[in-house]
Amino acid sequence: MKKSIIKDTLSLLAITIAAALCLSLVHMLTSPKIAEAEAKEKTDSFYLVSESAESFEAIDASEVDRFNEGRSGAYVVEAYEAKDGDGNFVGTVVSAVSHNGYGGDIVLSVGVGVDGPITGVRVTSMSETSGLGANCQDEEWIAQFKGQTAAEIGYVKNGDPGEGQIDAITGATITTKAVIEAVNTAAAFCRAHADGR
Repeated sequence: MKKSIIKDTLSLLAITIAAALCLSLVHMLTSPKIAEAEAKEKTDSFYLVSESAESFEAIDASEVDRFNEGRSGAYVVEAYEAKDGDGNFVGTVVSAVSHNGYGGDIVLSVGVGVDGPITGVRVTSMSETSGLGANCQDEEWIAQFKGQTAAEIGYVKNGDPGEGQIDAITGATITTKAVIEAVNTAAAFCRAHADGR
């Protein structure tokens, strides 16, 4: 009986070690490819939110850190100057996050042109409810931000949005607020950076 228990224990230990080694190997092989795919997706989103850009130049992290000081709820993760083919400044693009989504963090790419209008917004990561908050990725809904110049964008639940407002996602007010919070934060950084150039 004792030999049987020891034998079974050693068998389970060997299986556990083999499984752990296999998982480690798979992780080691796939991690670089996943990171590469995520970086490409982020870069692609930058081109979508700043269509006139040919390249992007990173903005010093200390400027981003100063902007984020004292902020809660939403902040800028990283920021880039958008340049045209001749290297001229055509706007600012940022990755911003709101921690206040219904399903957690909502990460966006936001572009703002030289004179302050939002040139585009793309959701790059979220865990919102399918059919409700996940509609924040819908092209028609997210396009409402393009061209907005208001310092603080708001929303309406029913009726036609006025200047500086967008139409809320039906049944997903929390998601709507989180996306607007991240967009307002990103736009404020972009405008401040452009003014300080």
